[in-house]
Amino acid sequence: MDLLFAGLEQVFTVETLSLIAIGLIVGIIIGAIPGLNVPLAVAIALPITFKLSPIGGLAMLVGIYKGGTYGGSLSAVLINVPGTPAAAATALDGAALTRQGKAGKALRMSLYASIIAEVISDLALILFAVPVAAFALKIGPPETFSVGVFALTLVGVLSQGNMLKGVMAGALGLLLSTFGVDPLTGDFRLTLGFDALSGGWSFIALVIGVFAVAEALVKVERPLEKPMAMGTVRLSDPDHRLSRDDWRRSLPVITRSAPIGVLIGAIPGLGAAVSAYLNYGITRNLSKTPERFGQGAIEGVAAAESGNNAVTSATFVPLLTLGVPGDVITAIMLGAFIVHGLIPGPALFEQNSAFIAAFFVMVVVTTGLHLIIGRLGMPLFVQTTRISNKFLFPAIMVLSVTGVYVTTNSFFDVFTMLGFGLLGYFMIKCSFPVAPLLIGFILGPLIEIGLRQSVIMSRGSFDIFLTRPLSAAFLALAAVSVVIVGVREWRLARRNTPNPKTPEGD
Repeated sequence: MDLLFAGLEQVFTVETLSLIAIGLIVGIIIGAIPGLNVPLAVAIALPITFKLSPIGGLAMLVGIYKGGTYGGSLSAVLINVPGTPAAAATALDGAALTRQGKAGKALRMSLYASIIAEVISDLALILFAVPVAAFALKIGPPETFSVGVFALTLVGVLSQGNMLKGVMAGALGLLLSTFGVDPLTGDFRLTLGFDALSGGWSFIALVIGVFAVAEALVKVERPLEKPMAMGTVRLSDPDHRLSRDDWRRSLPVITRSAPIGVLIGAIPGLGAAVSAYLNYGITRNLSKTPERFGQGAIEGVAAAESGNNAVTSATFVPLLTLGVPGDVITAIMLGAFIVHGLIPGPALFEQNSAFIAAFFVMVVVTTGLHLIIGRLGMPLFVQTTRISNKFLFPAIMVLSVTGVYVTTNSFFDVFTMLGFGLLGYFMIKCSFPVAPLLIGFILGPLIEIGLRQSVIMSRGSFDIFLTRPLSAAFLALAAVSVVIVGVREWRLARRNTPNPKTPEGD
């Protein structure tokens, strides 16, 4: 209790609460702007924290982290342009709800699902940090490969009734992920003679291209459209409110997706994008009406947002207990710990228990302020739907070009973004789903490195994937997922096949 009160005393100061609020606002804005990303914002803010108190500096960084992870959903829902890679899963149903005039409903679910998942993630960090870290230690290359294969089955789930085109898009994503430096040997491969490709294709350029640029090109073909809603959009209108049925569909999804997100966050190297897509795919697979997904299913928004925000506190589990960052953002934050003389690891809990208590209190308070700031800003966010496309999409193009260049400092990546925009445009015109392309690109390195390291560990034997229990379990889940998707595709094909006319008199 003494440690708890000491933590409360450190956090509930004007300085710390102000830094949390500033971090949240900055994070939400950065997350919502296509091209800018949360790691960039945390890296820029890192030197500022060196002159602050340890808990104050980390409070601002945690605020940016949580706010940015949520902020990507705003542009994903309102203009179908994910602000962050993880928000691409949110766009699948969130943007569809906006097109139906239900943007407020999607924004509410995005916020509330994010907050509930953050609370669960915070509690997991506080109560189960050491056990979860011990579980994460059991995840080696074979388990990483098997998780990647399981997640790759989402290509079929997200193919929206066209398995062949979905598999082709996923295969293209896997191919694109192999460009650049070989992760194990360091050799260059598929660089096409361009030094700029030595690091592979920019993920930011890919996401912005296939979503923002492709969407803008599609809009150019159509007559200039009027805003989706004329006049002031009122969140109190029935179409913008969450009904009991919405909550009935979404609450079980959130309570299932958040723990999965916590486990993914605790495993170094996976991240929010994998969690968002994995939870979205699982939810669609388990749904009795999977055809609703991609058409405005509110539980699709709940699955994606609870999945990605559940990662935020969980990534601190391996950092605090083992000294191993859970993702890129916590790797950057490690610098703030070290500058303040805090060396993450088991000794941190013994030697700086007062700081640990304050840190736990701080992450919970950040979640509470996130709810307040997100709810206060929602009436402003939803007014974006009133902007005419003839003004909106040129502005998106400017922000996209600026964001990609600021992030990568490379004109090559700007042209790459435009090239992927053309690819996304032709995929839309030819009815190829875009989500499998992103899934393949995200999972490609994870699967390749896990496979090659596992084969090296086993001296060329593939039995290692079946003799390790966790690896075998994930492969079994992948097989079950493939069967479920295959059966559904077969039934859908039969349902859509017209019956031949019965000859008269039979």
